[in-house]
Amino acid sequence: MTVAIALLTCLILSGCGNIERNIAGLTGFSRMCIDGVSYLQFTSGVTVEYTREGKIKTCG
Repeated sequence: MTVAIALLTCLILSGCGNIERNIAGLTGFSRMCIDGVSYLQFTSGVTVEYTREGKIKTCG
C-alpha cells in the first residue's frame, strides 16, 4: 500500500508541466511565474516574457 501511495504521488507531481501545456493548447499560451520572472508556455516550448521596452517582465 505504501508503494502505491508513493507511486501515485510521483505520478501526480511529474504531470505538473503537462497541465500548463494542455492549457496552452486550448488558449494558445499560458503564463507562469517562476522566481519572479514571467514565462509564456506554448505547446512547443517556453520563453521569457518581455515588456514593450524589451526588458524581462517580472511578476509577484
